[in-house]
Amino acid sequence: MGNLSKQQIEELAIHLENAELEAYEVTKITDDFPDMTYEDAFDIQWEIRRRKEARGNKIVGMKMGLTSWAKMAQMGVEHPCYGFLADYFSVPDGGDIQHDALIHPKIEAELAFVLKE
Repeated sequence: MGNLSKQQIEELAIHLENAELEAYEVTKITDDFPDMTYEDAFDIQWEIRRRKEARGNKIVGMKMGLTSWAKMAQMGVEHPCYGFLADYFSVPDGGDIQHDALIHPKIEAELAFVLKE
């Protein structure tokens, strides 16, 4: 069980999603909520997902993070994490990237596996 209330989870989801949609930087939410648990974090993530789906976005895949022991040790965590990929997250080959819609633009190589078409 997490330490945050349902209302706090919803407010944090709105806060983080607004930052993404309006492209502004936020401080780490764990600075304001140091007792936040992994369960709380995933609850916030699922609330963001719910909000995206309610607006008509489709979830097209999942993303794994912190999958190496070295990276987990560097970040001070014991388990990998995961998240979702929404349809609007990808850019087609040759497509344009709207730089002003990004907070900290960078390129990162990712492996993807198509399991079903």
